Amino acid sequence: MKRTTLKDLAKSLNTTIATVSRALHDHPEISDKMKSRVKEAAALYNYKPNTTALSLKFQKSYRLGVIFPRLTHYYLAQILSGMLSQATKAGYKMIIAESNYSPDKEMDLIQELYELDVDGILILPSRKLGSQKAQLEKLIKPDIPFVIIDRLIHFDNLKTPLISSNDYIGTKEGILHLIDQGYKKIAHLRGLSSSTIATVRVNAYLDTLKAKGLEFHKEWLQTCKKFNLNEGEKLAVQLMDLKNRPDAIFCVSDTVALGVIRGLKKMGIRVPEDVGVLGFSNSDLAQVSAPSLSSIHQPGRKIGIKSIKMVLSKIDDQKDISNEHLIMKTRLVIRESTLRKG
Repeated sequence: MKRTTLKDLAKSLNTTIATVSRALHDHPEISDKMKSRVKEAAALYNYKPNTTALSLKFQKSYRLGVIFPRLTHYYLAQILSGMLSQATKAGYKMIIAESNYSPDKEMDLIQELYELDVDGILILPSRKLGSQKAQLEKLIKPDIPFVIIDRLIHFDNLKTPLISSNDYIGTKEGILHLIDQGYKKIAHLRGLSSSTIATVRVNAYLDTLKAKGLEFHKEWLQTCKKFNLNEGEKLAVQLMDLKNRPDAIFCVSDTVALGVIRGLKKMGIRVPEDVGVLGFSNSDLAQVSAPSLSSIHQPGRKIGIKSIKMVLSKIDDQKDISNEHLIMKTRLVIRESTLRKG
């Protein structure tokens, strides 16, 4: 059976090949009506892009490389989901790699992706990669888009596009909500001290307590190392054993927060009546826990979509994206675990 081509689609719609190609790639200059017509025709004639032919014609591989530290976190999985959705829509394949939080592995993977002739690279760097930014700066090829997501790295002699969620504002809104619900002794189970993201959240936590004139005790600030249920449960017990124990606990992640709830239940402590618990990321588990977990929603899927659109604007439209720095809004999702006042 003869393969349907762009030329065939263009002929059936009485339009040009360029218009069909742009419509299939959601180009902003093409009307929604035309996009709809083209996609309906593509589905009707079972059109599949010939990536080899496209590569030869447009001098592109139609491949994007993506490096994650490790795909175990809900937020990272949401970013990947958004990336895959947008890349597939635009006719690109993705090469996905995990660095296992090793900066040396990240450097190797970047080099490997360049050798695979990808059209662009997106990376969610480990917290340690920033310490090697001088070497990384030399490795990055300015003519191939290189987007840094979430854990931002600022170079001395090179500008790269950056995308992140606004963890400072998200944390601030979460702490203000706890205060509004009557909690006055708020603890924080934080990320690692080497993490810039964790530091941003700690600063927002401390700044908000200070602005509201609330007390802070250093034993209320505990560092997570394993980020699992058992650690959350263990740290909850430690906090409740303090002579001056907190009445609310803000957690680095939903997983840790659910561990905290489990630990509090075992001690006969009621949530939210005695102690409020707030998570971060708004995972699916937050909705089904008992009590349901209040959490700060990170727009992972939107970040994934935006990051691919940013890369493609450079590849397809030659837009200068080097100065782009996009900070996405977080959103406080209030559920039972912090709701004292209804």
